[in-house]
Amino acid sequence: MAAAEPRPSVIVSHVDIVYTVFAKGGSGRSGGRRGVREVHAVKDVSFVANHGESIGIIGRNGSGKSTLLRAVAGLVPPTRGEVWADGTPSLLGVNAVLVRQLSGARNIYIGAQALGLSKAQVDDIYDEIVEFSGIGDAIHYPMSTYSSGMAARLRFAISTAAVPPVLVIDEALATGDAHFRAKSQERIEALRDQAGTVFLVSHSAATIRAMCDRAMWLDGGTLLMDGPVDDVVDAYAAAAERSLGKAAPREPEVPGVERWAGDTRYHTSALVSRQGTPGRRDTVLLASGADLPLALSAVPAAARVGAPVLLTSPGRLMPVTRKELTRLEARRVLLLGGTDVLAEDVADGVREAGFEVERVDGEDTVTTSLALHATDEGEAGVDAVYLVPGEDAQAALTAVLTAQEEDGRVLLVDPEGPTARHEEVLRRLAPRRLVVVADDRTLSDDVVEALAGLAAGGAERLLAPTPVQAAADAAARFDPARVGEVFVASGAAESVSDAVAGAAVADLADAPLLLVDRDEVPAATHTELERLRPSHVVVLGGPMAVTPSVRQALAGYLGGEEPERTEDDLDL
Repeated sequence: MAAAEPRPSVIVSHVDIVYTVFAKGGSGRSGGRRGVREVHAVKDVSFVANHGESIGIIGRNGSGKSTLLRAVAGLVPPTRGEVWADGTPSLLGVNAVLVRQLSGARNIYIGAQALGLSKAQVDDIYDEIVEFSGIGDAIHYPMSTYSSGMAARLRFAISTAAVPPVLVIDEALATGDAHFRAKSQERIEALRDQAGTVFLVSHSAATIRAMCDRAMWLDGGTLLMDGPVDDVVDAYAAAAERSLGKAAPREPEVPGVERWAGDTRYHTSALVSRQGTPGRRDTVLLASGADLPLALSAVPAAARVGAPVLLTSPGRLMPVTRKELTRLEARRVLLLGGTDVLAEDVADGVREAGFEVERVDGEDTVTTSLALHATDEGEAGVDAVYLVPGEDAQAALTAVLTAQEEDGRVLLVDPEGPTARHEEVLRRLAPRRLVVVADDRTLSDDVVEALAGLAAGGAERLLAPTPVQAAADAAARFDPARVGEVFVASGAAESVSDAVAGAAVADLADAPLLLVDRDEVPAATHTELERLRPSHVVVLGGPMAVTPSVRQALAGYLGGEEPERTEDDLDL
């Protein structure tokens, strides 16, 4: 059956928005003249949004993102040009009509009725809004007593209770834990399934990648790029790094501490592979840079066969990735996921490069992680299997780092819990331990108890370690006398892609991978670096992920003779 023709929901045609700003002028004398200044916030922007799309808007502060979306929502009239919408857009900004002195319960009615719902309609969905917000009995307290996270969750629950034809969200998802972010993503996907169009402004690249399939990049009011979310976000990140380099002095060389970083996550992935994987490889695992939990879950499996993990765009084979595949001279390339994860254009690009293509294919990312272990022989009796929520990249990173200490495997699972296919794979793996890396809100205690019989040592939760602590715990198994090199990456959610490449290369090199914050060395990492005293440190990721000051600080942990290294001119 032929795909349905796209149906426009919003058309923006040559829109300019100019604000007139009045400011007091003169030299400070009383009665000084008022000056008039024009601010050109949006400049000749045109695009068409279709029903069923989720579109992220990115750009620096003051780039016109919010102004453009307020025009889409009908709150700001264009100075020039036209905006057409199929129905009335709803701005996720009911905060303007909410009253902080009133209870959350009363504000549900105020906010929902402001969105056009009748009191009877609000009565019908009241309980659903309260349950979705997750704020419990606090719903009866004044909103002035709420934390910023509680208020944000309630606003989101109210604003998405109706099904508008066009939903405009401005920074509403910046607050909330992993559990609520997962629920928010499900809610947005449900809106899209009902033929709605979602616009989302957020400073979080991870949020944009997770929530959107398309992105638009604004700068100085001008639309610079409009296309697949991964391509646009990576181009924006690369420009931000270049801008940082222009604004600050060139990063000084730090003897013994080198940096492996490219312009995008794909460049960094290829660079880490080239530097950390000398010589050819029989197998290479190719994963989507837009689905990092799945890519991470494959790291232990790839390490067992000595395969590097490369990231590429979900829609096409990136040129830099193709170049690295050619260098590795792999006999086969395993594509991690079906065509909904890595498009057939990616497979075609790999074949055109002259490689044999195999897919590790499931109906979705969770079943794909199971498929990694569905056909391998000789797997029975593994030390541990880690179950990780399929949307939580940091939990996946914690599991992968912890699994490095033993013969571990990582499987993804939906919030509904393990399925019959999980049980089938677990029975074949026959783990001595089963570890659930999720709290009881994500996977209930009943689920954990039901799984206990599938492992000789039962099932347990792993809740305490952050990725930083998990990396330090994993590094503790290394003998300082035998460690020459240590890999270091950022532990932040937005930089997990660097840790994907780092975890794979560290496994292949039998070297520790430690995590730092963007601008400091955490206590757990400090303790391990003091103990290991490596002769060489490799920082994975650019200055936006790990600052030059942290790189300089890492030099203070060096000890012994630095090994000789030969660096190729990569020209990635």
